[in-house]
Amino acid sequence: MTNTILLSVYKSGVIRNRAEEFFAGQAIAAKEPHRDSWDLFIDWRGTISSITLPATMQDPFSIPPFLTTARNFSAKHPTARFAILRLWSAPHFYPLMIGFDNQDGTSFQDLTGRTFVWMFVPKDMPNSEWSMHHTARQRIQPFAKLFGDKVIVKRNAFLVMGKDEEELKRLAMATTYAIQRKPWRWEVDLWKSFVNVDLEFLEGLKSEWLE
Repeated sequence: MTNTILLSVYKSGVIRNRAEEFFAGQAIAAKEPHRDSWDLFIDWRGTISSITLPATMQDPFSIPPFLTTARNFSAKHPTARFAILRLWSAPHFYPLMIGFDNQDGTSFQDLTGRTFVWMFVPKDMPNSEWSMHHTARQRIQPFAKLFGDKVIVKRNAFLVMGKDEEELKRLAMATTYAIQRKPWRWEVDLWKSFVNVDLEFLEGLKSEWLE
């Protein structure tokens, strides 16, 4: 299974061969607690202690839960409507390209001794959520005056809050534009998003869909 996944991402250009002997992680096959099938993971534990994050990056886990924020907003606006827009991403990586000078930290060895580097940010890399969150925040920062406190970013998801359906429509369209504009085109994954829903709907969702 692991070799099949490696072949797939290699053929897609998501990883490439590495000539240097150094590698930061080790590819392993493992199962997540809620899944029965084996999957590809990279063991990065040997590099965690050497990671230093820039002061400009925000801890995504410091952002209050979307449901808490939505409840507070709904208490002030009884006709409030909400959208949770989630970015499309592949199972093993975020849609963030890695510069050539930053690829050493994503290098890994497979079980046969071959060495690769990721061209996109792997999801199981330490602090990958921070990178995704930081870049997502940058997408809406130019529109801060328009959005105010009605568009909240948390990792790869955006909570959009309108005092009524019409305001939500305007803000959700503007947020989608901000997300999908250049320089790197992202896509809102509508299969994993919720648009024009009320607080009761959000309260009925499992936490996995909210966070």
